[in-house]
Amino acid sequence: MLSTRAVQTIYSLSEAELKELGKFIRSPYFNSNKKLIKLFELIKAEFPEPDEKKLKKEFLYEKLFDGRPYNEQIMKNLSSQLYGLCMEFLAVNKYRNRNANDLELDILNELNTKRLDNIFHSRLKHLERSLEDSTHMIHPLFYHLHRVETLKTQYMLSRDKQKFTAESVLKSGDYLIFYFITELSRIAIDINANMNTFNISHRVNLVFEVLDKFDFKGIIDYLNINNYAYSKMLNVYYHRLVAVLDSGDENFYTFKKLLEENKDSFSLYELASLLDSLHNMAIQRVNDGISDAHLEEFNIIKMKLDYGTIAVRTGGRISLLTFRNVVFTSIRLGEIEWGEDFVKKYIDKVNPDSRESIYNHSMGIYAFYKNNLEEAVKYLNRVALENPFLASDVKTHLAIIFFLQGYYDSCLSVMDSFRHMLSSKEDFSAVFRQVNLHFINALTNMIKVKTGSKNPDSLVKIKQKLESRKMVNHKGWLLKTIDEMSKENN
Repeated sequence: MLSTRAVQTIYSLSEAELKELGKFIRSPYFNSNKKLIKLFELIKAEFPEPDEKKLKKEFLYEKLFDGRPYNEQIMKNLSSQLYGLCMEFLAVNKYRNRNANDLELDILNELNTKRLDNIFHSRLKHLERSLEDSTHMIHPLFYHLHRVETLKTQYMLSRDKQKFTAESVLKSGDYLIFYFITELSRIAIDINANMNTFNISHRVNLVFEVLDKFDFKGIIDYLNINNYAYSKMLNVYYHRLVAVLDSGDENFYTFKKLLEENKDSFSLYELASLLDSLHNMAIQRVNDGISDAHLEEFNIIKMKLDYGTIAVRTGGRISLLTFRNVVFTSIRLGEIEWGEDFVKKYIDKVNPDSRESIYNHSMGIYAFYKNNLEEAVKYLNRVALENPFLASDVKTHLAIIFFLQGYYDSCLSVMDSFRHMLSSKEDFSAVFRQVNLHFINALTNMIKVKTGSKNPDSLVKIKQKLESRKMVNHKGWLLKTIDEMSKENN
């Protein structure tokens, strides 16, 4: 019984959900089989740490049927029925907790069908006011407005009032197009991210084909000229799409300006989504080596903190990689004091499982750049290395510290363990491995020069090889250190 789908489902629930499931199963509307109620109670009694013996089919059967001979088919049927009730509970629970506007639209549909016109009109007016008076873009606003106008059309048609449908039909089309614009832009951005980040290609791509053929700019211009409601919001979505697909300076700054001007037009979650897009563009500009891109990224991070959106889309938690990114961005701009304040203020927003590691990582990195090398080593040695980016940061910074201190054996030992880690973990990408192996190889050769096993003249070849590689971890520090070593040798 322990491995049945019913038990697996029950044990996946929270305590609050388990209580609700109990009410659901005991409700005569959903279940009239008292054996199912008792079976549920027996399974629930072992929550959250089950005694396997008490969840065996034979044990449960004896409790259910007071010592009658065991019947496999009866237990299969009860288990199957309990599983069905669990699935029905999940569906009903999901329905009860869905968007309030979706629920209201379903109620209005039923009121229309039952021809309860007075109640229908009262609730419809309330919903329309709620949607149209909203000062924020709350996804999916345009879809809900489209459904309202469609419902009004259906009402008129079912009451033989076809001549009164014209305005609702037109508005229904408007809102559907607005929804199409926002959703297509959102999907196109996701597809573009997959193509660029994971090198995923599609032989057939209808979304991009539509983008290529569809006159988005002409539609946006039409909306602006005719002073359509929501045209400013749609401008923001359109220019986000343009900036993602063509990351030139003008497109980036146009989107940023429009977003700042219209930030109060969006719900906090929608604003967080738009700011995340802007942040991703800024990171790409940093990777492309654009002048002042680091400063622009830093300003966007501060915008996300000021607007309170940095953890909105992740359930109130700041992801480990986002936290790391803030740390290194502050370091690049010499904002170490600001960064240390950020760590102290926001560390509690990191997932508890990662909190200690990212705290030690962050404080170790800041100590390194403040030249407190002994303190940096203490912090960095406390970091768990499951995450590849944290592992890379720890290993490379420890290697640099030991090199600077002249502890070359310790440096080689760290790099040897890092090399082994890179080759043994399958979840490291090929690019990640390569940029770190380039660092390991270069620093190893530099140590050989330091210790006399390589001729100082080989520094020229080490530097040339580094310069020929597009991506090397800590490339700037390696090149600077080679130049310093060359001067010492001369």
